[in-house]
Amino acid sequence: MEYKELLKTFGPAWIVMIADVDVASIVEGMQSGITWGYRMVFIMLILTIPLFFIQDAAGTLGTVSGMGLGEAIRKKFGKKQAIIASIPMTITDFLEYVAEYAGIGIGLQLLGIPLIIGLFTVFIFHIIVATSRKYRHAEMVLIPISFILVLTIIWIATMFPINNKEFLYYGLNPIQPYNNKNYMFLLAASIGAVIMPWMLFFHSGADSKKKIKTENLKYERLETLVGAIVSEILMVITVIVGYDLARIDPNMPVDIIINSYTFKSILNSFNLNLLYLLGIGFIASGFLALVVISMASAWGALDALEIKKHKWYIIIYSIESIPALLIVLISKNLIYLMLELMVIYTIVVAPPLYYLGRLVSDEKLMKGKPIKGIKLKAYWTLSALIVIGGFIGLMSIL
Repeated sequence: MEYKELLKTFGPAWIVMIADVDVASIVEGMQSGITWGYRMVFIMLILTIPLFFIQDAAGTLGTVSGMGLGEAIRKKFGKKQAIIASIPMTITDFLEYVAEYAGIGIGLQLLGIPLIIGLFTVFIFHIIVATSRKYRHAEMVLIPISFILVLTIIWIATMFPINNKEFLYYGLNPIQPYNNKNYMFLLAASIGAVIMPWMLFFHSGADSKKKIKTENLKYERLETLVGAIVSEILMVITVIVGYDLARIDPNMPVDIIINSYTFKSILNSFNLNLLYLLGIGFIASGFLALVVISMASAWGALDALEIKKHKWYIIIYSIESIPALLIVLISKNLIYLMLELMVIYTIVVAPPLYYLGRLVSDEKLMKGKPIKGIKLKAYWTLSALIVIGGFIGLMSIL
């Protein structure tokens, strides 16, 4: 009967973890592979640990307290501090919207679908799913898309043989060029790609809206662990893809991805199926992240402001989506915006991490089941390392 309980809780943790493999993260992984070969693999595998501990705290908050992060901050610390924690995320999420729409645009062009028609179709579908009155309705769309993304990336992996000697020597080696500014920038971007503010708001909010019972927390925790492992394996695959694409053309910059016509010719010479799979992957990845980020932004901002009217969810989605869509239609190169956004996220995530740690350790808020002891110490230590890594990466581009 345990599998039935697992199915009851399944959804929020898995969705947020796979949405973590968004367009910006895929581009960052490919950039790492093109520039540094397998060297970033070690970092990505290690990042599974903070990803699990931090997201497990978010899921625990939503399950035990019955509140999303924005609502919990407001109830314990007041509306002003809830706004401080959520508004910076909402602002930076606009840039994330741009990145996701850009990635979807790349996918559409790889598949030969007209950009204007494709993007506006995605925009309408995005608004319909994100503004669902019941979380469960959105989940019924997001779960299948998450599996499409996972299967697509795994299929792509079968097309790229791994150089076992280099993978073991460079990819699994803890000794990396940490004194190199370019490497440190990508390292910070890798950290930012793993822990993003919207993930904390979505995970806690979705668990609370799904009304997962405290006695089922172990199943939710298992889902978080599996999702963390799968998402980082998918990120490792993106590094491998970048590495092999660089072998086709050693002088290839990651900017080539945004030039879909040149990118198409390279992919055609390599494998025509890869062209279509990458197109599907970019669209699935971008759309999944787009909806999850939208919901997280709205939950965070509106819970902080104590606004419950459904029309405001639609207003927030539209205000952020329409300008982002227009920027993508008129812009030529958004790749480095994506990478810099990943670094910025490691700084913006600091306030939500602080509040989340305070909340999950609160005896009253957590109804007598707070996170404490070694687990709480691990949470604070890993959160500090995430933010410090972000500052180091930020310094590397100044």
